[in-house]
Amino acid sequence: MANGVVTTLGKRSSVHRNGLSDLSAVAFDAYGTLIAFNDADFVATMARICEVQGLVADGAEVWKRFLRSAIAFQRRHRANGHSDDERIPHWRYGDTWPLHFDNVFRQLKLDGDPQNASEFLRDTLAGAQAYPDAHQVIESLRRSYPVALLSNADDNFLLPCLEANNLTFDTVITSEQVRSMKPEPEIFQHLADRINAEPSSILYVGDSPIADVLGARQAGLKVAWVNRFGLRKPRLAPHPDLRVRSLSELLPLLDVA
Repeated sequence: MANGVVTTLGKRSSVHRNGLSDLSAVAFDAYGTLIAFNDADFVATMARICEVQGLVADGAEVWKRFLRSAIAFQRRHRANGHSDDERIPHWRYGDTWPLHFDNVFRQLKLDGDPQNASEFLRDTLAGAQAYPDAHQVIESLRRSYPVALLSNADDNFLLPCLEANNLTFDTVITSEQVRSMKPEPEIFQHLADRINAEPSSILYVGDSPIADVLGARQAGLKVAWVNRFGLRKPRLAPHPDLRVRSLSELLPLLDVA
């Protein structure tokens, strides 16, 4: 394999050309990678929340302010006494979403219900659909590698989503279970420990340049960046081992039929 061109060489040769000859497992991100839920879907969900609650607001503006609240919350807790022997506090999404919705509604002077909005977002994520090629790619890879899932998510929306889409894995790890979030290295190390593999022998597949590419790389994993929308790589993000525009492009790169 060279410059993304599929060759007809045997598995060892072509995988070696990608620097992936020692792979022992493949792990995936969920939302945005396997599950077709991206920023545009969050915007649409915010618009739907406002519609259901009878609020006059722009979904994009609600999502922008929601993200700002989440980032500010995370920064505050990172700054509160994180030392060498103390992990950054972890909060479930279900616990923090009402706080962010409350901030947004107050900022926009909306008489919204933060708890109801949080539950609507949870249910929407639980009902999200997988990309059309997700199931086939996972099942094809399973014939050659253990296949895992590692996601920043709460169990109560991710697990129903996987079940509804008939996506099964040898190992499923959520940030709620580990009490750590990507891009923190602890969650990737937990993955390596759970599947009993060296980090350098795991290929992590994700769509986020920071949470997935930077996070996995900092923890010593190999990375495949799923860049469906042709985004430019942020300067903070390292170069991935593989770049693909769809999940199905992974199979020939790994010589998996």
